[in-house]
Amino acid sequence: MADGERSGAQEPGELMPLETRKQRRRAVRQVRRLRRTPWVLIVAGAALVAGVGAWQLYATLWTNHSERVGRALVHHFLQDHALGQDHALGAPVRSPASGSTKATTSSLGACTTPSGGTPVHGLLEIPTLGVVAPVEQGTGDAVLGVAVGHDPYSAWPGTAGNAVLLAHDVSYFSTIDQLHDGATIRYVTPCTTYVFQVSSHAIVTAGSPVYDTTAPTMTLVTCWPTDALWFTPDRFLVTATEVSKGPTGSARHVYLTAERSPAVPVPSPLASQGVTLATYSLPMGTFTLTGSPDRAWAQTTSPLLVDGSAVEAFIAGVRALTEDHLDWWHAIAPGVKAPPPLVGARNPGYLTATDVTEQASGSSARSVTLTDTVSVTGGTHPGRYLMTVRTAIHGHSLTISSWTMTHD
Repeated sequence: MADGERSGAQEPGELMPLETRKQRRRAVRQVRRLRRTPWVLIVAGAALVAGVGAWQLYATLWTNHSERVGRALVHHFLQDHALGQDHALGAPVRSPASGSTKATTSSLGACTTPSGGTPVHGLLEIPTLGVVAPVEQGTGDAVLGVAVGHDPYSAWPGTAGNAVLLAHDVSYFSTIDQLHDGATIRYVTPCTTYVFQVSSHAIVTAGSPVYDTTAPTMTLVTCWPTDALWFTPDRFLVTATEVSKGPTGSARHVYLTAERSPAVPVPSPLASQGVTLATYSLPMGTFTLTGSPDRAWAQTTSPLLVDGSAVEAFIAGVRALTEDHLDWWHAIAPGVKAPPPLVGARNPGYLTATDVTEQASGSSARSVTLTDTVSVTGGTHPGRYLMTVRTAIHGHSLTISSWTMTHD
């Protein structure tokens, strides 16, 4: 996605041109007329399917939503509706420490609809993939940065029609291409749990319409390919049909708490220049998760949070070096020798996209490696280089651990 490019979904509260508002009203009236017939178009589908790939805003969004992340959306939903209490023992189940897992007994206390205490309307569970995701209303990046988003122009799961749910790739839907026909998807609300079975898959062009149904169905939407850290031209769709429903009762589930992104010790003068993808043009490539990560943790937004911090450190490092501020450099890369080609040089030209490899163990990331090819002008060592930047994570802090540049 180009620097500053917006996703197709409109942010809540944004003013639309008069003609656009008229078109939207006509579209809504048309949908209401047509929903009596099977397989009718969800008019918002074009913008909906187009708006899943805005990864480049993640670093900023996660900073702005750190409080929500720290509150652990899934756990607050459980607690708000007494779904996280073991009524047999009469004691609440405590949320585990950040990044850890714990089996909890979900028992229906008082059946209530989602309250104002949490923006989460329900939980999306994909047992074969280990996914447990909070579902919020909306398709803007503010929602997709922390949860699975529900398209407001579609039905809710469990009602007549097609419920369209979106998530960024390299996130909750990173492996939905592995869902086989007949696989189970559950949508859990305080009162009712709806069970769906996967019935079809499709790869479509961004902007393609999503269709409504008369029966209760669900369509999951994400970018294709699912390891891309850039705005892709295609979308991957998984459609499932409701096969059963029942009261939300006692069952054992494993839920993960949400994590904060690791902090990067960027000096204030450098931070004021902007060290995120919203303020620095850096072409992003693909994301690979290695090591022995917990399966459920791997399919949350946590790996991408770590990735965002690594990108922040990378950008901060480039700016510190090219501005010949080695004091800034030593703050974010303690004990690491500054790479001579970038010291005092112009901002490098990126000849290839930046690929990201994250190494993790259990529910914790250990390191992140970024690789690309750059052209350096100015400074004392101009030329074309293969650049490899490694970062290390210690507790809740991320710093640069090595930065190598070899002539290409």
